[in-house]
Amino acid sequence: MSHGYVPNSFGVGVIVPLVKDKTGNINNVDNYRGITLSPVISKLFEMVVLDTCDDALQTDSLQFGFKNKIGTADAIFTVKSTIKYFIDRGSSVCFFA
Repeated sequence: MSHGYVPNSFGVGVIVPLVKDKTGNINNVDNYRGITLSPVISKLFEMVVLDTCDDALQTDSLQFGFKNKIGTADAIFTVKSTIKYFIDRGSSVCFFA
């Protein structure tokens, strides 16, 4: 960190396909999602950078992913609450995912 240099190999990872629905069609490409396996040393470097720069890094208050103590369940609750609010008041809701 003191040299301001990140080795290129820290950005290299192996993408592994995972089946989303094991009871679904395993020949359908849409039934897979990829995860990237990163080198341990790059993950360690990332943790050091995040710990060092934590005070300077800010995210939007509406971001739910990649934050401590907040995640998908909070996002789903927010969407459901918003839809319920408008439906309870007689409005229609158009939702694009």
